[in-house]
Amino acid sequence: MLANPRTVSATFAFGVTEGNVGVSLPSQLIITSRTHKDSTPILVSQVKVAFEGGLRSFNIQHELTEKPEASTSDGLAHLHRISLQKASSDATSLPSSPNFSPGSQPLIGVADLEIAPGVTKALSLDHVPRDPGDVEVASITLCMSVVDFDMEVVITEQEQIHQETLWVKSPLGLLPKKAKVGRSSVVKILPKPPKMQIQALGLSPNYFTDEDITIEIEATNEEEEETNVSIDARLLAPSGILPTLRWALDEGEDSREVAPEDPPDPSSIDSSSKSIGNLAPMANRRHTLCIQGSPVAADYILEVKARYHVLSDPETPIIKSFSTKIGVVTPFKANHSFLPRIHCEPWPSYFNADGLDENSKNDAGEMEVAKGLTQEWSLTSRIASLANVSLMIQSVEPQVVEIHEGAICSISSASGDTVAASMISPNDFQAHDFVILAQKSDLEDRRSTFVDLRLEIKWHRDGFQGPPVVTHLSVPELVIPFGEPRVLASARSGNVPAGAINLDYVIENPSMYALPFQLTMDISEEFAFSGPKNVTLQLVPLSRHNIRYVILPHVKGLWISPQFRVFDTHFQKSLKVNATEGMKSDKKGVSIWVDTDS
Repeated sequence: MLANPRTVSATFAFGVTEGNVGVSLPSQLIITSRTHKDSTPILVSQVKVAFEGGLRSFNIQHELTEKPEASTSDGLAHLHRISLQKASSDATSLPSSPNFSPGSQPLIGVADLEIAPGVTKALSLDHVPRDPGDVEVASITLCMSVVDFDMEVVITEQEQIHQETLWVKSPLGLLPKKAKVGRSSVVKILPKPPKMQIQALGLSPNYFTDEDITIEIEATNEEEEETNVSIDARLLAPSGILPTLRWALDEGEDSREVAPEDPPDPSSIDSSSKSIGNLAPMANRRHTLCIQGSPVAADYILEVKARYHVLSDPETPIIKSFSTKIGVVTPFKANHSFLPRIHCEPWPSYFNADGLDENSKNDAGEMEVAKGLTQEWSLTSRIASLANVSLMIQSVEPQVVEIHEGAICSISSASGDTVAASMISPNDFQAHDFVILAQKSDLEDRRSTFVDLRLEIKWHRDGFQGPPVVTHLSVPELVIPFGEPRVLASARSGNVPAGAINLDYVIENPSMYALPFQLTMDISEEFAFSGPKNVTLQLVPLSRHNIRYVILPHVKGLWISPQFRVFDTHFQKSLKVNATEGMKSDKKGVSIWVDTDS
């Protein structure tokens, strides 16, 4: 008769310190009878082992089975191999434990649990963990039956559960082996090492802003069994708006995309999952991921996850992650020169300005017509390629974004013709010239006009077939002054005498009052000239005057800098002389290039 639970002990030991989800985890349950040698054998009807962590509990039930797998030479220790199976519907439920889930059922095994006095039975078994994390034996319950009563011995103290030795089969029989270092009743479960390979094919070292990106994502099943796979992707960035991700459609499939609307995390946007389906061992499948063109340059991280399970074990999810950098850079940069030009059309006459202070309307009375002063300007945009490959520029067009302070603007190509598409090489540049006509809506409006422009560049990679990429480059704000007098210089080759240059200066008075000017041309060793050296000019309101000098250079192949000064005697200030096309302006003033063959 069993009177004291200390007459029997039960310990547990994992065979390894670390395991993996979905991979068999070796362990031993060791039961020892400590009864007197003359006592009757102990009959354990059932052993229940519960765990804390991602390992299913199990029950071992008594059943007369075949002989042990191995025994010691003295017959006091026996090794039994136990196979754990899923519980049937009428199986005994799991005892309460700190981590028990009502929806989980213990695994069931059978063994000969009749233990003679002084005998140890080592029950060797394999578990398959389902979740990563730390696993610890929570309790071992021994259910025993004797003649007059039934009894349960519940062991929860880790010092009692811990086993220092394992029993192993060897050519010499059953031998004890020291268990792992540390607590043998605890094991760390790591995620199952995925054998699914994920890679991105055809990645470019750099992509360009506004360029749609397509990437082939290939999944290869290197598991030994058939798998069921789905993949999803997301972009990560330190900040800013992220482009939309979309999986290209397979035949008969609906579009899946994620738009950047109310994302849970402003630094990442997940795409919808893409189901690949079943993959046989060593089979692969490709799907195209489309990334909307980014309007800004940024370094993104593309993260692709394959979530799968082998068909024989659908309860064990496996994740394989892949990430790569997606660098988006600006393909172009531009600098701009903004110079005035002489507008050929006459100004309105101050003495015949009746009705010019009111805007006229067309016959339908719908559209107002600007009647203010008009100025002509030239905008030269030099577009440099920042790309590491040649790009085909199809067109470059300036677009008016906004005009401030009451004016209308029109922009056209300086050549008047449509520019043909051309290739731009890395670090090369192209110059594009435009003419801007700005006219005030009201003749009496003297405020400066501010124009916001952008360049619309249509381009594509060399050899690309499809719609061009559209990139916009902002142009710094252009300021067009209408209220102050100004001086414009222009030069062109003359015929008489040979090598002469006709140098014209246009003095403008856009104000509503007369202004006197003192004009002076300095003599120079670089050239001779004909024209007034000193002259006083009186300009009536809304008028301009052209004065011409014929320059005969003494040098060739050099820049010459005529020193023409205009002094406003009314406001007592000097006016700046502005260079127009074909000239340059520096600290010396306006300079003119003298050709060697002139």
